[in-house]
Amino acid sequence: SLEELQELREQTEGEIPRERVLAAIGRKQGDELDRLAERHGVVEKTIRNWLDRFAREPIEQAPYDDYRPGRPSKLDEEQREQLFEQLQQPPTELGYEQQAWSSTLLIDHVKDEYDVEYSKGHARKLMSKAELSYRTARPRNHEADPGKEAEFQETVEKNGQN
Repeated sequence: SLEELQELREQTEGEIPRERVLAAIGRKQGDELDRLAERHGVVEKTIRNWLDRFAREPIEQAPYDDYRPGRPSKLDEEQREQLFEQLQQPPTELGYEQQAWSSTLLIDHVKDEYDVEYSKGHARKLMSKAELSYRTARPRNHEADPGKEAEFQETVEKNGQN
């Protein structure tokens, strides 16, 4: 009923679940599907899917998605904890020449240590979770003369146009 939906709206947490409840309220009040789709910034098929949820599921569950855990981790929990502990140390302490972790170094380390292959994107995610920056350092001499650097850069650009 409309009253139940309005009560549910007050209790619903999350932007998308709230949108679903509002769409159901709008439909109960006589709004057409195309109007609801426009109002909520989705296509009519999405509105139909949302409304179907309210028809087949208990009203308290209808606004929410089922839990979806995603793909299982390639590393088990113990390996993952060990990796995060290793990432808190400089790579030099683990026998690498690099001073700081990079996504490429992390990929190599995980392959050598755990026989698991990760993409650069996933390596960056792991570094973020370990609260490490994955931006590469740009070497810069602290004694460099900015004027001479600019002059050099101009020369490089001029020669590059030939």
